[in-house]
Amino acid sequence: MKQIGQGRTADIFEHHEDENMIIKLYKRSFPEDAINQEFQISNLVYSLGINTPQPIELIQLDHRKGIIFRRISGVSLLKIMGKSPLSINKHSRKLATLHHNLHGHHVVGELRQQKNVLSNNIKSASALTESEKNIIIDYLEKLPHDNNRLCHGDYHPDNVMVGEENWIIDWMTGMYGNPAGDVARSVILLSTGTMPNGTSKHINSVINFLRDKLKKEYVRHYIELSGLDYADIDRWILPVAAARLVEWMPKEEQEQLLKIIKERLRAVS
Repeated sequence: MKQIGQGRTADIFEHHEDENMIIKLYKRSFPEDAINQEFQISNLVYSLGINTPQPIELIQLDHRKGIIFRRISGVSLLKIMGKSPLSINKHSRKLATLHHNLHGHHVVGELRQQKNVLSNNIKSASALTESEKNIIIDYLEKLPHDNNRLCHGDYHPDNVMVGEENWIIDWMTGMYGNPAGDVARSVILLSTGTMPNGTSKHINSVINFLRDKLKKEYVRHYIELSGLDYADIDRWILPVAAARLVEWMPKEEQEQLLKIIKERLRAVS
């Protein structure tokens, strides 16, 4: 099989029998439950009419588990931004518009609940003390409820594909909850995130240079579309940043996250 893509958790291959399909094979150590979860969430999202690759079936190949998806055509918004930095505001507005559109879908009880996901991750964050975890979880529970909106859970420019149509991919982290919390996750990723494996040095340097501009225009346009205040998003930063600590990331990024968390803990303690 010809490999056509690579990420931290999975590799993408052409389907050897059908050019209209691709195979997403996960790393051998990747949890089977998470793969099943992505298949189920992707099916639900596809059924809502959202532009996402149609999941066809779960498979096992070369001692690796995977999912066959219908093939789509397009280039990640991250790559487009890296190649056309003068259009960064236009691309940032597209990122915000697509995010706002998916938040218009109601999915009561059909996915994991946002606060439960965040709380469980915070409890497992070894970089935090038990006292810090308790403070953050108590703070999280007091945030406003809006528990029936579709949220992506990991929305960033590399999970948006642009071609004749726009596509949103990688729904393993899909959940239902408050859109402001979902936007806060994107703000954290755009503030501290590192580029995906395989990103060229040129695109990496361009995106890092433009990161703050990208984030500001994305947030500005999302607020314009949704009617939220920035304070609605900002109050979710503490629990979202703390929950992210359970994920693998470079040491430098973890240090950035911990700095954000410690500063905000001082403000709420």
